[in-house]
Amino acid sequence: MFRPMPVNWNLIYGEQNKPLWFRVDTVKGPRFLLMVNMGGTLVSLPYFSWALMRKEVPGKVDDRISFTLKNGRLTCSDAEVKWIVRLLRPVSDHTESHKVVSWLPLKENAGLQMGSLPSNVRRKIRKAEKNGIEIRVGGVELSEGFYRVYARNMHRLGAPVMAPVFYTRIAEAFGNNGKFVLATYQGRNIGAALWLQHGDKAEACWFATLDNYNSLYTSYLLWWACIRLSCETGASIFSFGRSTQGSGTHRFKSQWGTRESGLFWSHSHAPEKNSLKLGPLKIPLPGRTLLSEVWRRFPGFITRWLGPKVAGRYY
Repeated sequence: MFRPMPVNWNLIYGEQNKPLWFRVDTVKGPRFLLMVNMGGTLVSLPYFSWALMRKEVPGKVDDRISFTLKNGRLTCSDAEVKWIVRLLRPVSDHTESHKVVSWLPLKENAGLQMGSLPSNVRRKIRKAEKNGIEIRVGGVELSEGFYRVYARNMHRLGAPVMAPVFYTRIAEAFGNNGKFVLATYQGRNIGAALWLQHGDKAEACWFATLDNYNSLYTSYLLWWACIRLSCETGASIFSFGRSTQGSGTHRFKSQWGTRESGLFWSHSHAPEKNSLKLGPLKIPLPGRTLLSEVWRRFPGFITRWLGPKVAGRYY
């Protein structure tokens, strides 16, 4: 029987960026917001799609500062503190909102869920199975296979990735709520996802397939494997994660009959340009579009060395 486990957030972020709980006073009573100090800015929640705010009192609350959410605006007791919060609505005057999250309400079991999918999606899932693609689901023993596929695909797309240990620690931190899901073809890994469940919500935040196998419909079977796993563990919602509104990835997710919610990056202060520190040097980082064009031209040995340093700044 599936039993949800508490997430060990400290394992993900480490002692240097130790996550802290802060009290948020709202009209419905106190809530508690998990935040991580990222270079002098409190963020909820780095690398994940949205903030973690809950009603239940955590074991330890940092009382050096607190927040108030009133009339649709989040404020801190110390006006000098910089913060970023990702929510489904804006809570400050400095907000970015070009991302959306695509999600599906889940049925009671995988059979009912499959029947609810659009016929074209079901056809492509069956086609992938007939093509000989197989699915493996497991723990950290599959992390290397996941990383090889994920890093290669993200390099092709022009996006830096974190070090392998980052993804392994996430799976470990979620316990039996974190799984690596691999799509294999003739003994080779050609698709990979990191599936997570928190409460009744499941999500595949990190997902990739090798483009030279796209004709086999790899992504359809891999997404379905994540959805099926979510049904089996009793989740009520499956999220495809965030994507840029109107992008090809966004359109792909929409064909599954997803519902959509806008994501808002609310900042306490006007956003500053990202920079990367290499020793005594502070190098301004380019915007995402320019970074992608440059990154995909770098050889692999450079992206493997520099990737975690750059990716860590785009949280």
